[in-house]
Amino acid sequence: MRWATFATKLIYSVNLRAMKGEKKSSHFIITALVLLLQLGAKAQVKFYAQAPKSCGVNQNFQLSYTVENGSGSNLKLPQLNDFQVVGGPNTSSSMQWVNGQVTQSVTYSYILRPKAEGTFKIGKASISVSGVTMESNEVSIEIGKAVAQQQPQRQQRGWDPFADDPFFNPQAQPQEPEKSAADLQEELKDDVLMRVSVSKNAAYKGEMLTATYKLYFRQNLTGFNVTKAPAFDGFWSQEVELDPKRKQQVETYNGKQYYTLEVMKYNLYPQRDGQLNIPHAEVNTTALVQNRSRSRNPFDDFFNAGRQVQVPITLKTNTLSVAVKELPAAGQPNNFNGAVGKYSFEAKVSGKETKTDEPITYTMKVSGTGNLKFVEAPKLEAPEEFEVYEPKVKENISNNADGLSGSKQYDYLLIPRQPGEYILNAYQFSYFDPAAAKYITLTSPEFTVKVTGEPSKNLNTDTNLIAEKQTVKTLGKEIRYIKTGTPDFNNSNFYGSWTFAALYGTPFLLFIGLVALRKRNEQLDADIIGTKRRKALRLAKQRLNKAEKFLTVADKKNFYTEMSLGIWGYLSNKLNIDISNLSKDNVQETLADKQVSTVTVEKLKTLLTTCEQALYSPIGEGSEMKQNFETGLNLLADLESEIK
Repeated sequence: MRWATFATKLIYSVNLRAMKGEKKSSHFIITALVLLLQLGAKAQVKFYAQAPKSCGVNQNFQLSYTVENGSGSNLKLPQLNDFQVVGGPNTSSSMQWVNGQVTQSVTYSYILRPKAEGTFKIGKASISVSGVTMESNEVSIEIGKAVAQQQPQRQQRGWDPFADDPFFNPQAQPQEPEKSAADLQEELKDDVLMRVSVSKNAAYKGEMLTATYKLYFRQNLTGFNVTKAPAFDGFWSQEVELDPKRKQQVETYNGKQYYTLEVMKYNLYPQRDGQLNIPHAEVNTTALVQNRSRSRNPFDDFFNAGRQVQVPITLKTNTLSVAVKELPAAGQPNNFNGAVGKYSFEAKVSGKETKTDEPITYTMKVSGTGNLKFVEAPKLEAPEEFEVYEPKVKENISNNADGLSGSKQYDYLLIPRQPGEYILNAYQFSYFDPAAAKYITLTSPEFTVKVTGEPSKNLNTDTNLIAEKQTVKTLGKEIRYIKTGTPDFNNSNFYGSWTFAALYGTPFLLFIGLVALRKRNEQLDADIIGTKRRKALRLAKQRLNKAEKFLTVADKKNFYTEMSLGIWGYLSNKLNIDISNLSKDNVQETLADKQVSTVTVEKLKTLLTTCEQALYSPIGEGSEMKQNFETGLNLLADLESEIK
């Protein structure tokens, strides 16, 4: 399989030559391909490390990792805390043909300088070869005292019996000096490049657009490494998971044909209007450039036909901007809560007949494509004779090239406490359709529920008050005239005791307490802003609890998604800013108005940026995830104490 991969790369190389109009040597490569496949069929893959056994503390040494008979990727180095990395990685490849056996190898070299004397062990490195992770051996090196540096001396040339032979004396051949890496990079700037494009240049706030970061190349490449992921400001972003088996395509750009490969793709949801920038990204890659000999020696032309020079290249994408329009105010429904996309809305009850104290479920479901993560269903308002519990939210949302799609379902548990026939009102859900550029309102049906049975003994509604009043009236009817005259309160009779008075007055005190409690609840319900602020911390902790579960299983993507949603949701509720209008800028301004310290604000901005970047870059693994989780908890506590 590995030699089949090598064969594919050779054919791929021939295609690149054809794209650039270079058909010379193509027949030679194809002819050699058959022979190489036969000779390398039994090659064994090896991965090993090499370093000198000793070195002076003031000397540099080379640490190299070699992959034989395989193509490696995602090289991970061990800890090198005892050394300073002076240079690298430098990559070189070679091919040997000994006794009919072909050996192909790629070596990654690093130049290190010791920090102190002693004996040090360099741990195992790992690399992925054909989907399998391989580990190298460990190496030990003894770092001794500083040694005197010798001046390099010119080597005296001895007698060479072939000095005048043009076939064996390379110095006799006219050679041009080798080109520097900078010169080669300059020549390759139009053959290897990185670009970002967007699906649309103008969008409404909350409307999805897609940013695609793509590699363009006309040379053989050994792979790529994202060194700087884009940090989006003003967008809520979701990375699209690319197919690991995706193939390169052919595109024409600036009149030239290129192979292209998607490196990163994001679905973006603008959170504010205005001109928003699509940030750049940086990628490192290595181009394999054919090293053609300038010698007139025909043997050099033959043996150098397959030799290549590896040229490291750092690519930086262009920057773009998108014009984001505010959602129109004309025709905006009162119940609109920021949903943008294309949705359907349905409601249903689990049954239309029930008995007192037997629950039914009222379900609201929003389905479609758009900014589903921020969609909230209408708040359920049931008759007073029903107890209503907080809804259980079920999310079935996927992120793909078409955006966020799926559904959010809200299941409300209703428990009737009084018999009768009740109407559960119709509800409306409104969203903005960017394709039609208008608001659309969907209405659910109303439902009639018949409740049978006796009044509940578990009364927890205002019907308690009715029952208590009826009890008081009954007690009054049962009191009969016994005798006239002044009663003797000094008598030890129970009806004249303090115990009797306390028991008799308890229903009245309970009645007054329930009335006060009801008024307090009405005031709290009327205070929408206060209610959101009180719920802010509780809802944020629910999100962070989910994040902690993902932390324990090292699920980085879902961990940082829950962390981000928890913090943004807390800020929306606590600062009374609609989620669709949230941005780092207006949050910073609002927190400053509420006298939150600049230190806390900077911690908040840093954590939000970390959550965004961790989804698209290698940071955020292991201990970093745990540290960010603890930072989030401490930050919520600081904000609770500082927000006035």
